[in-house]
Amino acid sequence: MVKVKQIYRSFLQDNFAGLRLRKPLFYSWDFGLRFDLEVENSETKIEENDEYFTEIISRATQIFEAAFNDSDSIIFIFMDRKWRQRKIKYTNYAFRQIEKLNRNEIFYTKEKEIYYPTDAYNYALIKLTTDRIKYKNILTAIMNNSFLFKQPRLENDTTLTEKTIFFLNLDKKLIFHMYDNRGLDIISAKKEILHPIYKKHNEWLLEYDRDKMDKMFK
Repeated sequence: MVKVKQIYRSFLQDNFAGLRLRKPLFYSWDFGLRFDLEVENSETKIEENDEYFTEIISRATQIFEAAFNDSDSIIFIFMDRKWRQRKIKYTNYAFRQIEKLNRNEIFYTKEKEIYYPTDAYNYALIKLTTDRIKYKNILTAIMNNSFLFKQPRLENDTTLTEKTIFFLNLDKKLIFHMYDNRGLDIISAKKEILHPIYKKHNEWLLEYDRDKMDKMFK
């Protein structure tokens, strides 16, 4: 299990020196893409708008599949703010979306001062290949975190959550993070890694940051 942490540390040091793994990921690194997952607002209330949720998952899934092949070696990272004796449970929803997950595959650790000097987060690191993850279900749960009435969610009950998931692609040297229903970020060690994704899903780039992304490839 120590080996997983060593691989994780080496991956960041060799490809993303100085990066703290936290959101917003896009603004923490020179080479990145930020995508808008939402459809335009309609007169229908969000909770009654099936098209809204369907489009978010469609976009998130397509972008994920552009960034990951089934055989890619990845590190799945599950973060949760440490509060009293709260720990990351083996029975959580995200872990249940990993095929044949063995307890011995999970390395638990803690990180301090992620966002504030006094905060601390529990981490779970799992090294595996993409094809073992039901990633569409996990992306759906991340989307639903913003809506207490929606299931599945990363949180077991109807409360807001600070649980966060990152996908590290060890082969392609990139990091994927869907932060909520609004969008997702991808950063990479080299801008060339992102270029095919930039071209394929250009229409979904967040307009607010489009100039920065366009200039990266000029």
